[in-house]
Amino acid sequence: MKNTAKSKAYQSLRNAMLESLKNRGLDSAAYTDKVDEYMDFWTRRRELRDDVAERGLTVVDDRGRIMENRSVSLEVQVSRQMLAIFNALGFKPDEIKAAPDDDDDL
Repeated sequence: MKNTAKSKAYQSLRNAMLESLKNRGLDSAAYTDKVDEYMDFWTRRRELRDDVAERGLTVVDDRGRIMENRSVSLEVQVSRQMLAIFNALGFKPDEIKAAPDDDDDL
């Protein structure tokens, strides 16, 4: 399993979020903890995305039945939670820019 916390994209996004909070005087532990929570979801979303890319939208269960890959619906839920945290911290989409999502820069 990849360690996305060491990727340039992860570090760039986290640093941009923390810098934005600092610039607004919101760099207390209550806010920085939410950034860490957001980044945990960011990591989970990439893992779910990778699972869908690897196994597809549908999978075969242990009884041989075709069913939806659970990672599809979980990714939607994770994305919603990320958006809620992003908005709660008062970020604007154009102020937070991460490095390109390059999985090879670990």
